[in-house]
Amino acid sequence: MTIDDIRKIITVVDTGSMNKAAEKLYIAQPALSRCVQKVEEEYGITLFDRTQGKKIRLTEEGEMFYQAAKEIMLVNENLVLQIERHKKKSTNRILFGVAPQQAVNLTGEMMRWFYLNAPEFQIETMTASSRQLHQSVLYGEIDAALINVSEFYDELHYEKETKMNTCFYIAKGSALSQKAFKRDDQKNPMLRVEDLNGERFAVNKKGSASRAQFDRLVETYGLNVRIIEEENMYQRLKLSDDGIGTYVLVMDGDSEKTSWWMADESRRAILDPAQDQERWRYLVCRRGFEETEKFKALLKCLRKD
Repeated sequence: MTIDDIRKIITVVDTGSMNKAAEKLYIAQPALSRCVQKVEEEYGITLFDRTQGKKIRLTEEGEMFYQAAKEIMLVNENLVLQIERHKKKSTNRILFGVAPQQAVNLTGEMMRWFYLNAPEFQIETMTASSRQLHQSVLYGEIDAALINVSEFYDELHYEKETKMNTCFYIAKGSALSQKAFKRDDQKNPMLRVEDLNGERFAVNKKGSASRAQFDRLVETYGLNVRIIEEENMYQRLKLSDDGIGTYVLVMDGDSEKTSWWMADESRRAILDPAQDQERWRYLVCRRGFEETEKFKALLKCLRKD
């Protein structure tokens, strides 16, 4: 028995006539009779009392079937409606990932931009480490992510979004604050690589993009530094405020959209760009998604087009 069979039998009952039901359903009366016979044989029941002339009357079994059939049709209609809503939501929804440092202010701005400029899309954001978000894009769990990356996958598209700096939130009381210097062409004070020797640094765990960047810096310049591993960004900030270790970030040094800019301005510095390794933050998606209107809307939002 199918949903269509149930619909046909309900129509027979509601019209009170096999002929009228056939006309309403736009099918031949013999085909409708075969449908009724098939259901009766399938359940071993008799739906209609055929001794009362042309008027269709339900048997006791038929009445039980009719009441259950109406409930089944209601459940089916609700299911179809839910599926349609889900499809519409899936079609219009953008699942977007961003690291916690950027999410503090960026998420609200993106919601506002989409509401004003692309209301046909519903953007939903999630926060996690760059590495976790990178994997989520790779496995199709989210549509796109704005992240720093230390490795690249052939299956993904990488759109350069922002040039990144190695940045420091200097530990309270550290001599690094006295070593920082200003230059007219840079907004922030700078440190040179040689200034970092012998210092303690609070960094993310291995596998993160910021940790990979700092490790390469240490290896490239042969630095002698002490590492404090801490996965939680807020704990890294606290380590710096407590004077335990300088917090290392990889970010746009001029950006005011991160937790770095909420901290003590006198302790902020970037690595001298002449010594820093080129690094970009990318808008990452699976190949092919960059051709969609969703991705184009994300780019416009991030670039304030």
